Amino acid sequence: MPDLKGKVAVITGGAKGIGLACAQKLSDEGAMIVIADIDVDEGKKRAAELTTESLVMHLDVRDSSSANELASAVLKDFGRVDILVNNAGMNIGARNTVDVTDEEFDRVMSINVRGTFTTTRAFLPAMIEQRGGSIINMSSIVGQRGVALVAAYSASKFAIVGMTQSLASELAAHDITVNSVHPGIVATDLHVKVVQEFTGLKGMSFDEGWESFRDVIPLGRFQTTDDIGDMVAFLASSKARNITGSAFNVDGGLMLA
Repeated sequence: MPDLKGKVAVITGGAKGIGLACAQKLSDEGAMIVIADIDVDEGKKRAAELTTESLVMHLDVRDSSSANELASAVLKDFGRVDILVNNAGMNIGARNTVDVTDEEFDRVMSINVRGTFTTTRAFLPAMIEQRGGSIINMSSIVGQRGVALVAAYSASKFAIVGMTQSLASELAAHDITVNSVHPGIVATDLHVKVVQEFTGLKGMSFDEGWESFRDVIPLGRFQTTDDIGDMVAFLASSKARNITGSAFNVDGGLMLA
């Protein structure tokens, strides 16, 4: 029997990229899936590909009322929530810090940090009442070690680590685990944009820049969305029931470089 059969999993930003891979992997393990995304049309297309029951809901993580409405709808339809994957996020790209505007900084923080906080807060009463759950927050390798040209994004992803550890300590008494996942260089639209901008600022061609990133990965290969989905599925499973407050790098060893 699949490990997550009968469980209900909510994935924010689940319509594409890493979020979609998480939805697919959790579905393969038997979980019923809620894709929560600002792009409902894309979410509906992808939900049709899942192997288990699914629901697609609109979510703007910047708006706490949107998160509360999502939680109410999920509980009405499924009666419980067992897994929350806080994946929705954004990056303004590679940019000299002096060129980053207040509005851009605030947008990164409102989606990546406040969005994770408000969505978690919306689902916590149900998890606490049922005495159990798994919360998985998507951070980044730059949430553990800052690099040039992504100061705002890095700050937001470091904040996710602190939030994860604090929540893990607070919620352990309710048998709720909270962990963070830190992808390396994954060929999603978001990462491709960053590589394009980074290499442009460094005076490299896109191909040269892409290979320069590969060269510093000890395993010599980029990560895939499936790699991240596999880690999320593990953390959501009973195999990870004694893991909380931890950070998991899926980066080909990049943090060792």
